[in-house]
Amino acid sequence: MDIDRRTVVIGVIVLVALLSAGTLVLYTPTAATGTTPTTPTELNGSYSVSERVLVDGERFLERESIVDDETGEQRLVLAFEDISYDHYWTGDGEQYTKITAKSDDRLAEVLAESSNEVVLKADDEPSAIVAASGDDLADDSPAHYTFPDRLIHSQLKAPGYERTNTRTVDGREVSVYEPQTGWTKLTRDEAEDDTFYVADADGELHAGPDGQVRHANVTLERIDAATWGEYLLERGDPLTATVEYDVTESANQVAPAWMEDVR
Repeated sequence: MDIDRRTVVIGVIVLVALLSAGTLVLYTPTAATGTTPTTPTELNGSYSVSERVLVDGERFLERESIVDDETGEQRLVLAFEDISYDHYWTGDGEQYTKITAKSDDRLAEVLAESSNEVVLKADDEPSAIVAASGDDLADDSPAHYTFPDRLIHSQLKAPGYERTNTRTVDGREVSVYEPQTGWTKLTRDEAEDDTFYVADADGELHAGPDGQVRHANVTLERIDAATWGEYLLERGDPLTATVEYDVTESANQVAPAWMEDVR
């Protein structure tokens, strides 16, 4: 009788454990909607904007935008994992780009896809300077961009934020926000909502009275899971992202040094 009773008790415990595990796997926790206290906007006057995303410590994207409102000069530097583009607008209708790749083959591939004229090709590195003309002079310059970049802003939206302080930086009052750890749900315009867990959120985001991001240095671990069960399975392999963003209301020495080789 005692053996039968123990068997029944053990069976009930196992059944409860299985049901609990099933509930754990299926249960989606309440998630805060991911958002930043800011909205991407255009900037006015002269400015320099530095943006960078690191994934697991490696550069994923880096963008530097410079606009000189007085001379009309502009510069846009885009750096990816295996190639970088340094665009320069002279202010009098000319546009040049220095392309630097990790290998000669990668550079040749990019040049083959472009109709721009090759002005100069380096001998000591896989790089070339090209000049845009005609239809290639499309007005896709930083003066018409919104900041932060869409990718940068999407990363900044990952955690929720708590306003913790106000501070005066360069004579401008900014609100200081800190990213929060926890479940986050991102609402997408043309796709299903994305739920995940943000761990070890750290850093600050500064926003001006106009709602523009002035500075951000935010690091977080993202665990792609929509339920506690998925979290337990995925927590050993998180993705660590760092987002850096800074705005300076000046534009010094817009022309890159490599323009000396063109003139």
